[in-house]
Amino acid sequence: MNYSVKPMREAGLEAKWTKTRSGAPIIVARYPKAEEKHQRERFWFVDQKMFDNMQEVGIVEAFERATLLGDIFSI
Repeated sequence: MNYSVKPMREAGLEAKWTKTRSGAPIIVARYPKAEEKHQRERFWFVDQKMFDNMQEVGIVEAFERATLLGDIFSI
């Protein structure tokens, strides 16, 4: 799978390209069908670790795992 928004959108995520504070391009995503509000409404960076997990366990499963505690912990 390539690092692009197409496979993520096909899996049901809302994904788009943006830039980090330093100007590097990165994909952000959210899952409109998620049970948790923070996964539905907030966009999350798809970093290398999340992307690697998407290739191993599936796109939606990896997204949910990576953002599971996002309503409790944030930076």
